[in-house]
Amino acid sequence: MSLIRRRKLTKRQTRQIEQNQTVQADDATFAEGVIVSHFGKQLDVQITNLPTVIPSLPDTDTNKHTDANKPLVQIGTIWRCHARTNLPMLATGDRIKLSLDTTAGLGRIEHLLDRHRLITRPDRYHKVKPVAANVDMLVIVFAPLPKPAVNLIDRYLLIAKLNHITPLLVLNKADLLNEQNSNDQDAIMQMIDEYRALGDQYGFSVIQTSTHTKSGLQTLSRHINGKLSIFAGQSGVGKSSLINELLPNANQSTNIISQNSQLGQHTTTTSRLMPYDAHHVDKGGIIDTPGIREYGIWHLSADDILLGFEELHALAGSCQFRDCHHTPNAKGCALWAAAMQGEVLPRRIESLTSLIDEAKAGQSAVKPSAK
Repeated sequence: MSLIRRRKLTKRQTRQIEQNQTVQADDATFAEGVIVSHFGKQLDVQITNLPTVIPSLPDTDTNKHTDANKPLVQIGTIWRCHARTNLPMLATGDRIKLSLDTTAGLGRIEHLLDRHRLITRPDRYHKVKPVAANVDMLVIVFAPLPKPAVNLIDRYLLIAKLNHITPLLVLNKADLLNEQNSNDQDAIMQMIDEYRALGDQYGFSVIQTSTHTKSGLQTLSRHINGKLSIFAGQSGVGKSSLINELLPNANQSTNIISQNSQLGQHTTTTSRLMPYDAHHVDKGGIIDTPGIREYGIWHLSADDILLGFEELHALAGSCQFRDCHHTPNAKGCALWAAAMQGEVLPRRIESLTSLIDEAKAGQSAVKPSAK
């Protein structure tokens, strides 16, 4: 119901809310923090800056809480919070201002600070919702097993491009390469070489890691050090295991590959930011979230999706027809002409057209309910 009320606000009411939030944000009793976990209506916030006026504590004689379950008012402590009803939807990684109720040991998010970046996705009700905020790097993890889904990797590269986030491709479980048959091994190595060529052209890296042999972990750490990163990839590729190696206190649950399906099993159920420094979330960290697992694109246009395929976007304007669908038999398609010359990868064109078709199908499904 709150979403409906927000949609019916007049421009004047919206301006008044924004003005009220600006005034409230100057309140000397507000602390600043970062949302580190999202549980629906409740959120965990780690304090990054103390208020000018520290709220009085219940036990004024010892200046400490008598209840050990209540968080202290100090930098690095985590407070369970609710949010003001007139705030936009919040996401893990958001920087906010909050008021602190030291008696109840709870906080209330009063104001959303400026977002540098915001990853959003459509939900099952065809409404766009935030996934993660202020992310610097999207770590796209894949593995020899389960078999890499190239279309999914290209989807994540699209997300990174459209949200101005640096991607990093990580072939995890690299030790399993030696267990692949020669055809599968050659196919994976060829795929890595192709993505490295794209990365050299468009500014991202492709690395290999193994939590079993501990190889490549320092390289991965150097890439993400000091940044707020989000890990994405198929289930079973070892995202949680990688996070546990990088952050031993993260305690991410892991599942083995299903012997029957050879597919992974989902283990992450709540969006969670795990900082590199437990007491200073501003120094960066890793966000693990189920919100990135299945990223729908029905809200994107064909032109939006084309922007995510930079090497193809540069050619699309040269097609013979403006409404070219870039199918293999499309007359005068500049993309497939370039593919025939070995200038671009055919599978990248296939990923592009597949994503565009998916977006169009999703938009068509929305139209009846949009009347």
